[in-house]
Amino acid sequence: MGAYSTKKKENVDFYGIFQTVLGHLPERSQDIIAKRFGVTEKKPFTLQAIGDEYNITRERVRQIVQSGLRNVHEIDEYENLDLARNLIIELIHENHGIVTEDVLLDVLGGEHYATRGSVRFFIEGFPEIEFVDAKKYPVVERAVKHVDFDMNHWHSVHDHVKALLEDRQVVHTIVDIHGHVVQKHKDVDHDKLTKYLFVSREIDRNPFDKWGIVEWDDVSPRGVREKALLIMKEHNKPMHFREIAEAIDHYGLGKKGKKSHPQTVHNELIRDDNFVLVGRGVYALNTDSYIKGTVKDVIENVLRNSQEPLTSEEVIGRVLEMRYVKPSTIKVNLNAIAQKLNKKYTLDSKRK
Repeated sequence: MGAYSTKKKENVDFYGIFQTVLGHLPERSQDIIAKRFGVTEKKPFTLQAIGDEYNITRERVRQIVQSGLRNVHEIDEYENLDLARNLIIELIHENHGIVTEDVLLDVLGGEHYATRGSVRFFIEGFPEIEFVDAKKYPVVERAVKHVDFDMNHWHSVHDHVKALLEDRQVVHTIVDIHGHVVQKHKDVDHDKLTKYLFVSREIDRNPFDKWGIVEWDDVSPRGVREKALLIMKEHNKPMHFREIAEAIDHYGLGKKGKKSHPQTVHNELIRDDNFVLVGRGVYALNTDSYIKGTVKDVIENVLRNSQEPLTSEEVIGRVLEMRYVKPSTIKVNLNAIAQKLNKKYTLDSKRK
């Protein structure tokens, strides 16, 4: 869920370089390689799909693809190829040696599938970079690293953060996490720590820049109730159900391309004990400050918990801390359930 900067790098014609590198190959081989890396389509073709189309085996497809990748190693003195290589490696270094494939494709290829496919081709072709071994490191997203990158160091930092989060069971800011990580890993600054965590399958960042275990509701809320709960925790104030619906969309928690329906939010809030109706359509979290019940119930609670009689102004002030209602409404209900003596109110003896 954590957002990642995808600022486009300087213009490099990856597709043009791709065509030049493979230009001497038979046209069919060029087409097969292009399909395999998604140069001609939005998604790469599988070996099986390509084999079926050309009536050849999966192994033959793999051989043709490998022959194309070997060209990246064998071509000498091609300035544009070095430019492509340097740009990819530079981006990996900017991310402290490891970055997800999606980030590389977004930054270098944007939304142009021919460019994205060409970048995929070069990621596999350049010997200085490689994909992280998914079998050895299943906690890592599909990621690319420099061949000299120390995966053991990454794993040590990752496990340190995971242990901290699981021990405390709450989301943390990167500053809080770094304060603990740096005690063991003095070489890890805030930026390196952030980039390291971005490639994790197990740790993620919520829209409020707080990190936690990816399955937690405070990191990846699934239902409307969980999304509303996360938003209200962060806002730390009562909110109207329409405001909550807007916040769900604003923070990217809703369904892509669809607006959250305020009435759906209202229906979830009204039947969940985590929320308290404190005004017309206004909800607060069910805490010591906000309790369930009518205005009369709240007044009763205020008077019962007070060690001495209260003036009407004192009662109104305390109730307004828990309910969004008019002072006149509080006063009417106060007179209905309380005893007044010397301008101060105590709970009616029948209600004590």
